[in-house]
Amino acid sequence: MELITLVYVLVIIGFAKAFGELASRVNQPAIVGELLAGVVLGPVLLGKVFSELGDLYDLTLEPGRFISDLADFGMLFLMLYSGMLFSSRLLRSASLLGGCIAALGLAAPLAFGYVVGVLFGYEGNGLAFISIAVAVTALPVTIRILIDLEVMKTKTASTIVSAALISDVVLLLALSLVLSNARGGISFAETLYLGSGFILFFVLALLIGRYIVPYIYKLLKWMRTGEAAFAVAIGFAIAFAVLAERMGLPAVIGAFIAGLLLAQTGKGLKTWERVQDVLSGVTIGFLAPIFFVLIGFTLDFEEVACALPLLSAIILVAVLAKVFGSYLPARAWGLGKNESMAIGSMMMGKGAMEMVFAKVALEEGIIDLRLFSVLVLMAFLSTALAPVLFKLFYNRAVENREIHIAPVMVIDVSRVE
Repeated sequence: MELITLVYVLVIIGFAKAFGELASRVNQPAIVGELLAGVVLGPVLLGKVFSELGDLYDLTLEPGRFISDLADFGMLFLMLYSGMLFSSRLLRSASLLGGCIAALGLAAPLAFGYVVGVLFGYEGNGLAFISIAVAVTALPVTIRILIDLEVMKTKTASTIVSAALISDVVLLLALSLVLSNARGGISFAETLYLGSGFILFFVLALLIGRYIVPYIYKLLKWMRTGEAAFAVAIGFAIAFAVLAERMGLPAVIGAFIAGLLLAQTGKGLKTWERVQDVLSGVTIGFLAPIFFVLIGFTLDFEEVACALPLLSAIILVAVLAKVFGSYLPARAWGLGKNESMAIGSMMMGKGAMEMVFAKVALEEGIIDLRLFSVLVLMAFLSTALAPVLFKLFYNRAVENREIHIAPVMVIDVSRVE
């Protein structure tokens, strides 16, 4: 490993934790600071201030493959950790409402995103990509915000994650079809095969949870050290991630489902608290910040400056259509207006999956660098705005007794470490 790589990791972690701490000091979740750290460190410092230094000493100031792999592991571990924090019972109880929120929360931004694309002259696969990009709810980013705000075990969070999970699965299928079509067309048989893979994964997950997970419980009960149990948890998550990839889903969905299954398995075991402590330290303290910092690295301000009308239109659609498209079914279900707005606010967060597909779309020539940069900035701004609005409306919902929980559950992000 080169020395510059170690220095890079040190700088990224230092910036992420410093900016995360600053964000917490102004009552914002740490993820907002970590995203901002990526913008400052990438496009500003390395892209402008130190670019000449890199040329002078023949240094590569772009993140290497090793750091990108660390970021991918950060996303994977974050999804595993969040699944282990979740109550599968709450998630199941919120799945019907989550499906309704996902349906309208997809339809509204898809329609308005299509209109924006047409108005700005996009067509074909590029037009389809714009519509899908503004409708995405980034599940890993959403979960990280809920963890930072310490509300993961609430019914509201379960509804949000259920809706985000359904949205992500549907849109990932759509994005896969768009990319396949851009590479030379896709037949009906290939579409059917891809959709069948998505369904088969969840069927296999249910079967594994019923017939294999009980044996994992016996193995964990037999183990005496938390570190050995941690290795079992990681191995199980990676196996699910590989299975998800083979079925056409992203690895992070597999890791999240693995975490849900393990959460029920490990309860009551002495080693399980140690597993969660180690996973929390590795994920929140090291790997996840690298992932969120690297999101900020992809911004190109020069391209964005040349497309301000497009940026404004896409942000408007990504925020308003997503928020109110999720707000309306929540209100129709009987939730209070503040809790409904809190759910809608969190559903507009972008990031992980969208950036992965946007990068692939750029490489495939589906979108140009200007649109790519606009989508990255839209993802950053919507993700930064989501926790601010969520915190506002969630606290109002608690104060107005729309959400019946103990007073200590009112969000105080200044306490988030």
